[in-house]
Amino acid sequence: MITLRGEWDISNRDRLREALAALGSEHDVIVDLREASFFDSTALAELIVLYKGLTAQDRRLEALVGESNMRRILELTSLDALLGVSGQRARYLMERLPRPKEPRA
Repeated sequence: MITLRGEWDISNRDRLREALAALGSEHDVIVDLREASFFDSTALAELIVLYKGLTAQDRRLEALVGESNMRRILELTSLDALLGVSGQRARYLMERLPRPKEPRA
């Protein structure tokens, strides 16, 4: 699990890429976007790269979005279907998972 807060765009793409790559593809991954305020197309592309790497290893990528504007961004780009965004699942995970590492923009 990884938590992303703040704005993610081309200016910090390498940092995001490194953080997501460090997760590996041996396990399912949850990306907590509840406190992310902005993702541009380069940041969204990094999520797609992570998704492809995980699915190639028969793993899943899920996103926690809560009521943040990230839910709308993922819906507009149709990435919500790929990333398993679910309000009910998000509530379940938030209640049961420990607080993760927190890279900031």
